[in-house]
Amino acid sequence: MVGSIFGLSEYPVTVFLTSFLNFASAMTKKISKVVVLGTGGTIAGWAPDPDQTRQYRAGEVAVDDLVRGIKPSGLQIETEDVARIDSKNMGWSEWQRLVARLAHWLAQEEVRGVVVTHGTDTLEETAILLHALFPSGKTIVITGAMRAANVSEPDGPGNLKDALAVASAPGRAGVLGVFAGQVHAAASLTKLDSQALSAFASADPVPIAVAIQNLDALQARFARQPTHPVDLDVAEFGRVSYWPRVEMVHNHAAQDGGLVRTIMSTDGKPAGWVVAGTGNGTMSQGLEDALSEAQQQGAWVWRTTRCTWGQVQAQSGDRFGLVSPLNPYKARVVMVLALLANAVKRRGPERPGP
Repeated sequence: MVGSIFGLSEYPVTVFLTSFLNFASAMTKKISKVVVLGTGGTIAGWAPDPDQTRQYRAGEVAVDDLVRGIKPSGLQIETEDVARIDSKNMGWSEWQRLVARLAHWLAQEEVRGVVVTHGTDTLEETAILLHALFPSGKTIVITGAMRAANVSEPDGPGNLKDALAVASAPGRAGVLGVFAGQVHAAASLTKLDSQALSAFASADPVPIAVAIQNLDALQARFARQPTHPVDLDVAEFGRVSYWPRVEMVHNHAAQDGGLVRTIMSTDGKPAGWVVAGTGNGTMSQGLEDALSEAQQQGAWVWRTTRCTWGQVQAQSGDRFGLVSPLNPYKARVVMVLALLANAVKRRGPERPGP
């Protein structure tokens, strides 16, 4: 009977049913699984009065609620709240938990990629941290929003839907940022606008539709953006209990370096300094002299630029390290990791020191 219905009158029913069940089982196994890790932020924000769009509490909405209603068909999604904070309060303990959960889920064979929902204030710093610790491999997409979840026309659902599309696409692309229809390399992703929905930019943005066509090619394309290498693995990062202090200092008119000298005279003096120089990473003579003194006391000094775009060029007789094209905020995160890597190799992760 079954055979005649399908035009297979001579095909044994048992063979047909076995083949069908094997096919269904194979198709089930091919369903992509994506994990969404929530950390809070505006994308999970809740406004007491939805009409007052700037008055909201970040991190109020669980990540499972963010995903509900936008889940693409045929995609299996696992959700987990790692934190529920305003990203201005993001710190090393939250990063350590996030990295641990990423490592856990990425090790699962059935997980194709992971999406991290995040506040926009420090999103670029988390992006470079993850890029340094997960330089290649399965796709990790970080996204957020500029409007709270319950206001009129929130941008979070669209960004999250795009992030899920990228994370579930075939291939591997490492760490990416997704925002306002664009995919960005973690190395150059930066927040340029404090109000616009398209708040983020990068050196080489790629439209979502183009990115998902070939994630492997996208990873190769973004890999051309240089970053400072960090010889620290995820397991070592997870065991660290001491975080080196790294400060930033900006060059500006009438900069005499006094702040550097004052801080270096304290008991908890920094293990490193990142200089947001003017133009090509330049600095006043006073600031350069103060940083040279800090360097003589054992502090690392890296220079970059306060300009949004453009690389800092090496100069003959450079006293300090160069981290072009990282912006100062990204460079600070990478320096902490580099200091940790250097110290872990000497002392172990429990008490690395600078």
